[in-house]
Amino acid sequence: MTSASALLDATGTLDVERVRARFPALAPTADGRRVVHADAPGGTQVTSGVIGAMSAYLRDHNANSHGGFPTSAASDAMVGDVRTAAAGFLGGWLEGIVFGPNMTTLTWHFSHALDPRVGSDDELVVTHLDHDANVSPWMKLAERTGARLRWVELDPASGRLNLDTLAVSPRTRLVAFPAASNALGTVVDPAPFVAAARSVGALTFCDAVHAAPHVPLSQRADGIDVLVCSPYKFFGPHAGLLSADPALLAELRPDKVRPAPDEGPDRWQTGTATFEAIAGIGAALDHVADLGMDTIGAHERALSQRFLDGLSRLDAVALHGPPDAAQRTPTFAVTVRGHTPAQVAAHLAGRDIYTWAGHYYALEPMRALGLLDAGGAVRIGFVHYHGAEDVDRVLQALADLN
Repeated sequence: MTSASALLDATGTLDVERVRARFPALAPTADGRRVVHADAPGGTQVTSGVIGAMSAYLRDHNANSHGGFPTSAASDAMVGDVRTAAAGFLGGWLEGIVFGPNMTTLTWHFSHALDPRVGSDDELVVTHLDHDANVSPWMKLAERTGARLRWVELDPASGRLNLDTLAVSPRTRLVAFPAASNALGTVVDPAPFVAAARSVGALTFCDAVHAAPHVPLSQRADGIDVLVCSPYKFFGPHAGLLSADPALLAELRPDKVRPAPDEGPDRWQTGTATFEAIAGIGAALDHVADLGMDTIGAHERALSQRFLDGLSRLDAVALHGPPDAAQRTPTFAVTVRGHTPAQVAAHLAGRDIYTWAGHYYALEPMRALGLLDAGGAVRIGFVHYHGAEDVDRVLQALADLN
């Protein structure tokens, strides 16, 4: 892999063209067109290293785990290495890393394990800023147990949560919150949620899917009990990660088949692991570690500021979410006067700019903003493989709609 220093220009900032060279999908098309993959919040492109790691696993040591032969031992060693890298990336526990198909499946799985700990007089705290994968599992847990939901409200004007509505009681069993909003790009400080939960002995559950490619994560230092994310949002394959305090994982009794391990994170992994995906996760983590989150963050803040400055000159375009680059990821929900979000996304696609339109499973934020029944918003998302040229192309395409 190219060294990190080789990806920086003479000023010490990220050289986007060198970064893009790691991503085969970002090469110009056969007829020379350059696509702006601004659909990154729904899934990023992957590096050559990810593709190579998955291919090499299937070619060289494709075998199930815990066997007494070399290819199985190689699988086990690879899983151990990636578990170590994942714990470092998330700031979690080595023995608390659980692999799965995606964040949503892992969250449902974990929510069912909480059934015995939640009663009809208990409460679960959720927010109006979350992706539905961090809402519906807790709604269903409340339905199964008779518990009550408490909501942390979203301030539509700022795109931030109103912490005055963060309320807990001695009956609170769980406080669920996002590390960042997949819809609005809002970055969330975990401290108030962790403090509230700790004050009454409740668990904290953090959805870090959207935050993972953009901001450093420090689960243990932040005091978060359970954190989940999806590697396909940070340049890896379609998969999920759950990181939890090993003591908590040992206390709970997840659904599993009888012969499956009774100890360690493997007891939480239903069925055979997707080993080739785990190999790809390792390569994605290598890529992020190679660059460093500080370098990525500085580059992305510059992209955000450029986009925000450009939006301020487009009277027909409304931004939904924080207007401050320091308080957000480079993910932007916008609406354009006189055009539906679907029409705007189609216009952008016609310019080789790929974006999402709708609610992107963020039902609560869209409802709070009054956009849910109006087709949602257009979501434009940048990551570290985008450059100023990409931002300017999007701004020009939006301006042309005016």
